[in-house]
Amino acid sequence: MNAATIEKARRIEQRHGTSYYLATLFLEKRLREAVFVLYAFVRIPDEIVDNPPPGANPTALLTAWKNDWILCYDTGESTDDILRATRELFLTYHIPFSLSIEFIDAMITDLTVTRYEDYAALRRYMRGSALVVGVMLTYIFGFKNEHAFPHAEALGEAMQLTNFLRDVREDYDERGRIYLPQDLMATQGVTETMIAHHAATPEFTALMKELIAIARRRYRDAEPGIALLHPSARRAVTLAARFYEAILDEIEAAHCDVFARRVRTSRWRKFAIMVKTYVFN
Repeated sequence: MNAATIEKARRIEQRHGTSYYLATLFLEKRLREAVFVLYAFVRIPDEIVDNPPPGANPTALLTAWKNDWILCYDTGESTDDILRATRELFLTYHIPFSLSIEFIDAMITDLTVTRYEDYAALRRYMRGSALVVGVMLTYIFGFKNEHAFPHAEALGEAMQLTNFLRDVREDYDERGRIYLPQDLMATQGVTETMIAHHAATPEFTALMKELIAIARRRYRDAEPGIALLHPSARRAVTLAARFYEAILDEIEAAHCDVFARRVRTSRWRKFAIMVKTYVFN
């Protein structure tokens, strides 16, 4: 992977994933550069879904990206430097090609599926959009045995669910999507009208607390897997998990009103998390 491509990938991660980027900086150079490239590979199709160019057909763009990736992986030929670097990454770290196809197919699904009947349906989507990314990263970091993979999937699920809870307003207003399971919404008495009106009602608060509890359980499920990773990656993965779980703390501090503003973890809080991780881990 040439330096210019790595720098391009680094800028993509820095621009789109501030907490993730900060944790990545704690990796050794070889792993850090690999994560930059993988992040760019998954972020580009994600941006096609969420922020397609004006007048563009996102389905056509995603399909073309998928076909270009398959050709690049098979032949090593592509005009896209991120795809060529990703191929080298997959071959170097023996990442199963099928994981990348699962991810891209999940992005294509995201263009047409905007509601999820229950948590099981949401998790099937998260399998392709986040869990496989955790597994791909595990191949890059190195692992003791395959018991590491379920923990990596748990962390991917926890982090994506955290994003969904933080971005309820943005997902609905800008993309017409609701990632809150429909059956849980109905049980708690939450309607789409409440979301459309940005109403942080007691019913909505109860739903958020229920899903926050699920996310926290998945963070706890993920923790034992960190010890199964190569020591050089453990601190960075711990930081990433703690940065993201801190978003849940901020949501709770805002009384689950994610409509008033986009919840963020302050720099001081991130600094405190870093100090605690270094001192006690």
